[in-house]
Amino acid sequence: MTERIGSMNPSGDTSFGVGAVKQSALAPSGGWRSGAGQLAFWLIASVGTIVLCVAWLWYGMSFFEEMTEQCKAAAANNSMAGFGLVVGGIPLVIVHVLMLLPMLVIGAKYRSKRAGGVVLAVVVVLVASGFGIAVNELLWEGELFAMSAAHSGCS
Repeated sequence: MTERIGSMNPSGDTSFGVGAVKQSALAPSGGWRSGAGQLAFWLIASVGTIVLCVAWLWYGMSFFEEMTEQCKAAAANNSMAGFGLVVGGIPLVIVHVLMLLPMLVIGAKYRSKRAGGVVLAVVVVLVASGFGIAVNELLWEGELFAMSAAHSGCS
């Protein structure tokens, strides 16, 4: 599925682009057996990176809530300890799994080497999660992992 580019020159110069070949947008490249599989993999990776950034934000907000509400809870003989993990940590793990599973399936099925597809999926999720951590460390002023009921400052 290739086409000559020479006929696409708006100036009418027929020698423009002679010999140049334009590949189809769905042609596999770089170790992929399917262009559609490659597109699906990288689409999930792109959207998943944004979703992981939001999931890390939710994680931070959950632990911020745990930390800031601990004093009120302690005054009522209660505790907010564990709130951040349940409300922020568990959804964060679920989002990672929901991103990783389809990428593992697509990578294993459509990469030339199955093990390479699996490794690529894991690496992409790790990098996307690392990006989400970095963005949220900036948003939370380096306190993303320092917020909890234990750090509330209540006596």
